[in-house]
Amino acid sequence: MDLSGIRVGGHRGLRVEYPDNTLAGILAARDVCDLVELDTRRTADGVIVLSHDVTLVGHVVIDTPWEILENVDLGGGHHPARFEHLLDVIGDFPLDIEIKNSPEDPDFDSGFAFPLAVAGLARPQDVVTSFHWPTMDAIRSAYPSLRTGLLVEPDGSLEAVASRARASGHQVVAPHWLLLEAESAIGSVLEQGLDIVAWTVNDEDRALTLAVAGVSTIISDDPGRIRRSLRRHT
Repeated sequence: MDLSGIRVGGHRGLRVEYPDNTLAGILAARDVCDLVELDTRRTADGVIVLSHDVTLVGHVVIDTPWEILENVDLGGGHHPARFEHLLDVIGDFPLDIEIKNSPEDPDFDSGFAFPLAVAGLARPQDVVTSFHWPTMDAIRSAYPSLRTGLLVEPDGSLEAVASRARASGHQVVAPHWLLLEAESAIGSVLEQGLDIVAWTVNDEDRALTLAVAGVSTIISDDPGRIRRSLRRHT
């Protein structure tokens, strides 16, 4: 079996060695995986930063200016990173850029100015994703050549996300691996011409099962180990 085409991505960088979404972790991940998944939010003064959570070490990102946030210690002497700075140093390495824009969060942008600003910086080799599907539809309309995808939680519907993605012109669906336990579910998505990005997969046997079933990209906290495991079956 040839699994050489399966891409393995680092979840928020290289979490087994570095804090989430740090510049050092993302740069280190380049040596052991095929792409990096990261999260974007904005500061009080509009700087696009890498952050999964609404807060960073007690600082609400949307309420904090960059000059303060950039000095926050995330652990081990690592600090928050600006998205644009990452793009300056990452080279051509592909990114899976998640845009955090939830109506339940204090930084929700109902006008989509922030998501569109992030998407405007994405490169041809990148994919832009979000759990907020209207956000992604707005990006799809503004940047029709961009590779875009819809994220879905473990309690979501794979059928619904695939249907929405196809109707709106997105190329990717990104479900939690729990939604992919049935091989028939994977097949139904692939039949619609969509690529599947599965997250977050840290078990080698599960990664192999997903790869054999047709998942194109696997996101993991330990991407080096998962990629080595898959390569042994190539």
